[in-house]
Amino acid sequence: MKSLKFTLSAVCLLIFAGSYAAEIKYVDAQTLTHMGKLCKTTNPYHRVEVEAYPELNSTEANLLRNTAGEALLFETDSPTVWVRAKYGIARCPGSMPIYAACGFNLYIQTEDGWRWAASRSNSMGRDKDGNNKLDKPLMLVGHMDKSAKVCMLYLPLFAELTELEIGVAEDSYIKAAENPFRHKIAIFGSSFTHGHGATCAGQTYPAFLQRATGLDFYGFGMSGNSKLQRVMGEILASTDAEAFVCDAFSNPTVEEIGERIRPFIGEIRAKHPKAPIIFLRTIYRERRNFDRRTDAAEQKRIDYVDDLMKTIVKEFDDVYYISVADQTGDDHNTSADGTHPCSWGYERWANSIRKPLVKILAKYGIK
Repeated sequence: MKSLKFTLSAVCLLIFAGSYAAEIKYVDAQTLTHMGKLCKTTNPYHRVEVEAYPELNSTEANLLRNTAGEALLFETDSPTVWVRAKYGIARCPGSMPIYAACGFNLYIQTEDGWRWAASRSNSMGRDKDGNNKLDKPLMLVGHMDKSAKVCMLYLPLFAELTELEIGVAEDSYIKAAENPFRHKIAIFGSSFTHGHGATCAGQTYPAFLQRATGLDFYGFGMSGNSKLQRVMGEILASTDAEAFVCDAFSNPTVEEIGERIRPFIGEIRAKHPKAPIIFLRTIYRERRNFDRRTDAAEQKRIDYVDDLMKTIVKEFDDVYYISVADQTGDDHNTSADGTHPCSWGYERWANSIRKPLVKILAKYGIK
């Protein structure tokens, strides 16, 4: 009996989804407002035209093909929102759900600010006909009222998109919405900036900062590969960002930091002589708690950077170092896997650096 009930429920769900899909019209996402892009690219969902930088290795290039930090803004009165995408490279790192890594996260604007509405993904792999399961139409939310809604749709953190369409009810409208966020601030960084460990694509610390401050942050998260590479300085310098925030000390060794920080700054300074460059202290990784060797190595790097940055901020004009302790809290309850924070940890991180960051940016009219 239980099996029969389950079968009937599944059939009803498929019929419901099928009827919904038949009433959906799709528009090319490029007709909507595309946020999070500082570089012109042939594939509109790549963050960097990686072929223009042969110095990038294959891992770095693939990471920059991810849509982490990108979002769409649109207005609609539709009671339902769908997505239909074509994927290139896609992966789901451990300690995070597939709907953050490969799926979509919808926020809707209310009188109180941006409110979470949905976060979903298809499953990975191939169906019995050999088709990519991720490519199937996906309903994000349904049964909403018919009022006009301004939507912000965050794109996957660890996936490459080759095509993207947004679906709404056949009798509803959808149009581009004006970007409400101000200025252009590039954030270069590690898996922390990329969003590893976040529950949803819109729950990274740059996204929390964006919604809290109204400033437009553009993510260049390079999961495991934020090592002050000269080429990344060149890429950042090629943009029209007004300021640069760098989570630059989480991946490189002490030796790499010492060798690379000045050339990295030099690349940006060559084209942005007065823009603020703000470095962030790396966070406390919870795997240090009982592992003495890891604790010693982590503290050595933090102490080295704290000391080095005293010199760097004196040596270079308009370079800053935000050194906040306990960015994710001192209760040790926000780790996803011992390295990366969960969404709660990322929100705490954003809140901990918000005031000093906003204060520095305001000095340059970025407010």
